[in-house]
Amino acid sequence: MRYKYEESLLSRLTAYAESDFYPLHMPGHKRNPGAFAKGEKKFNAAQQYRAEEVLATAARLDITEIEGFDNLHEPEGILKDAMDRAARLYGADYTFYSVNGSTAGLLTAVSSAVPEGGKLIMARNCHKAVYHAVYLRRLRPVYLYPETVRGLGIADALTAEQVKEALALHSDARAVLLTSPTYDGVTADVEKIAQVVHQYGIPLIVDAAHGAHFGFHPAFPDSPVHQGADLTVMSLHKTMPCMTQTALLHVCGERVSRSRLRMFEEIYQTSSPSYFLMAGMDRCIRLTEEKGAALWDSFTRQREDFLKRTKELEVLQIITAGRGDEAIWRMDPGKILIDSSKTGLTGKQLYDILLERYHLQMEMAAGNYVTAIMTCCDTKEGWERLAEALCRIDKTCGGQVIEEDGRVEKPYPKLDSGCSLSEALDAPVRMVSLSEAEGKISGAFINLYPPGIPIVVPGERLNGEAVELIESYRQQRLPLCGLRGEAIAILN
Repeated sequence: MRYKYEESLLSRLTAYAESDFYPLHMPGHKRNPGAFAKGEKKFNAAQQYRAEEVLATAARLDITEIEGFDNLHEPEGILKDAMDRAARLYGADYTFYSVNGSTAGLLTAVSSAVPEGGKLIMARNCHKAVYHAVYLRRLRPVYLYPETVRGLGIADALTAEQVKEALALHSDARAVLLTSPTYDGVTADVEKIAQVVHQYGIPLIVDAAHGAHFGFHPAFPDSPVHQGADLTVMSLHKTMPCMTQTALLHVCGERVSRSRLRMFEEIYQTSSPSYFLMAGMDRCIRLTEEKGAALWDSFTRQREDFLKRTKELEVLQIITAGRGDEAIWRMDPGKILIDSSKTGLTGKQLYDILLERYHLQMEMAAGNYVTAIMTCCDTKEGWERLAEALCRIDKTCGGQVIEEDGRVEKPYPKLDSGCSLSEALDAPVRMVSLSEAEGKISGAFINLYPPGIPIVVPGERLNGEAVELIESYRQQRLPLCGLRGEAIAILN
């Protein structure tokens, strides 16, 4: 079978599904729609048929590395073309596909840029995947703590001045890593930070998992790829029209070995990547290439209407770049943060009201706000339903203001190190109650999920502030990971 170089992966998969080639290979469903015919009985017949049809359609496009479909880990044909297309679109020198999400991209980036046992300067508000890379490579992390935005309790962006001071003290660092945009949508001045980092001849890694849409419309901040980042990790599935688990690792310049990137990419990704997911990635890239900024025109109009409608809210507040501390450099307009601190409601209580009463599933709840992620795929109905729900809730809230000290929490307390992260994760632990944990060394990550940013890192010594914050989150029934009931793992 011969194919055109410019042919999309989706069209090739579709043509193959319609052919008479019989699959004497993985996966086990053998592209047979009948494999999904016997489904669960909790749906009615019509619902069951539709659900099975979706699975059957996906199965017909789900193959392995067979003739004519290339190999993700040694791409020479259609997958190389797809990744080259992504690199051109984003302005990178090279782009790797990841079907293990941004997690695999971050593990690959850190492992490639920093030798085993090396020193990594990193933002303290990094995702757990970065800490996992620190553990696996036995790295020596130097944490930089972003300021907290006054009155909001969210992390601000790292600054070039912070990075400059850290590098002056740790000139043996082998890379710098920051998150931009943050989970809350706050962006750093990546260009200035890159200039500082490159003066030391080392790479800048940017976790832009939530910024795959940056740079495509004037409403958005520019992409870290354009601002000097050497390695940029982006999740297509978080903010673009693509499926869960799909991400990109962009490479710019020569500061990180391409061969080591390829080696670690192969280590951290499955050896059986989903062609169904990769076809979705290729389609997403092509769609963005075809439509350009127009893909987000509806988003910008709907967002403007939403902000006009919610401008008169009396107690609920929509957090935008113009609200709060001036230190916010720029916020992602796709992140809608709703502050509940003047309502008497915790973030979790507001989250539950939106879910149970209005059937609006928010992205997350924190101590005193909830987050919605809006993209080019949101409908007018979705924007209107959220605005209507907030207006109704605003009218029924009592307007009780939670005291300043009680509502504004630091996202993570500054803790002293009792031992290294690697030592702590390999050490025996015992369980103690939270009330007994102060002064002891943590043996586990403690974090809200989402977003997966550690409140406590293994090896850190728990202080009163950390214990109080964890207990506060537990009392609010936020999705706190790392505890066993009311007990926490500490080192023996």
